[in-house]
Amino acid sequence: MTVIVNADGKPTQKHATMWSEPPLVMEYYHPYLIAILPSLVEIRSIEPKVLVQTIQLPHPKYLALGRSVFVASSNAIWRLVAKPLSLQIEQFMSSSQFELSLRLAEMIDDDDEKKFECLYDIQFKFALHLFTKHRFEESLRIFARLDTGPIEVIGLFPALLPKSHTKQYDYRVPVLAGAELEKGYLALIEYLMEKRNLQKKSTGNDSDVDLASYQRDLSEIIDTTLLKCYVEVKESLVGPLLKHPDNNCHLQESERTLIKAEKWSDLVLLYSSKREHAKALKLLIEKAHQKSGSLSGHTRTVEYLQNLGPDYLDLIFEYSKWILKAHQFDGLKIFTVRNEDPRSEVGPLPVEKVVKFLKEVNKEIAIKYLEHVIHEWRYKTPDLHNELILLYLFEIQENRFVEDYREQLMSFLENSESYKAATLIRRFPPDFRHERALLSEN
Repeated sequence: MTVIVNADGKPTQKHATMWSEPPLVMEYYHPYLIAILPSLVEIRSIEPKVLVQTIQLPHPKYLALGRSVFVASSNAIWRLVAKPLSLQIEQFMSSSQFELSLRLAEMIDDDDEKKFECLYDIQFKFALHLFTKHRFEESLRIFARLDTGPIEVIGLFPALLPKSHTKQYDYRVPVLAGAELEKGYLALIEYLMEKRNLQKKSTGNDSDVDLASYQRDLSEIIDTTLLKCYVEVKESLVGPLLKHPDNNCHLQESERTLIKAEKWSDLVLLYSSKREHAKALKLLIEKAHQKSGSLSGHTRTVEYLQNLGPDYLDLIFEYSKWILKAHQFDGLKIFTVRNEDPRSEVGPLPVEKVVKFLKEVNKEIAIKYLEHVIHEWRYKTPDLHNELILLYLFEIQENRFVEDYREQLMSFLENSESYKAATLIRRFPPDFRHERALLSEN
């Protein structure tokens, strides 16, 4: 073996260079070590450790370097001439010696453009070679370093690209399955996250319309592919991706993926992030009536409706009815629980419209809502105070919980200073003497 050391006597390589026999004479001829062995001449590269060539010569003993390499025996001299670098590279590439090919390419004296093209071609093929050997992390690190486009890299996993972007490649893509496919997905996630972060930093100020459109499309492909990978190997990251305000997952592709995997909660998040609230609510209702599952029951529907603002009032009214009828107390929370998150863009619902809607559904719920608005939120609007008084009166006249509502009505008339007595007194029949007396005093 041969160990190369530096001026301090420390080895410069992790592993020694091994020979088929103990060398008699050895010289360094960049980038190779040439050694005379008892029966032949052996040429090896230092890094990577590759046997480059063996030359059978009769009894070689001596080795000398100049512009060429000279080998001599007792009665003969041979001149060894290296092939041009381009031919050496071609030969090593054909035997998948990519690292050695790269070292040789660095020695090329051609102009920078040709040298760059040569280096890029070798590294690209090296990355593909590593991928076929299932060395995914190494492969995708090279692709990232080469700035290979995400579509090209995702194409190595044919099931991940949408049909509109699939294409025929000039190289054979291995078919992955099981544990190897999972390893590939994990490496792809790392690559895509790096690309995603770089893209987020580079977008935002593009005045070029075509470039901006391309960046949006690319971002959509990256995020959608990340979602597909997460579903397969990192389920816990699906939700955070969909909740992220700048996720660009493609709606239809992501929808198909989540439905196939039966990720119903994540599908609701997808619809919410794309403002497809009607789809989300239909799904919530469908799953709410199942006996088990993450969306079973009415709680998730209540929470979803609470996070919709006045722009979606019609949807709130439409999809809250079944909860108000079946679960009055929780249904009321849709309208009384406010989003206290300072980052939330959800504004308050128009109280007057909510009252009108709740009266149509159930007047008792409308009373509870108005009591909350007036007593908890401290609304002083005269029309709202009047509305609560008239609702109390209606319930009393309908003989529903007469004593309770009568007491609440009397107390409210005594304590509220916001109702309009003049418009109310004529609505009270003569037998409501105490109530009419209180109204007359105001």
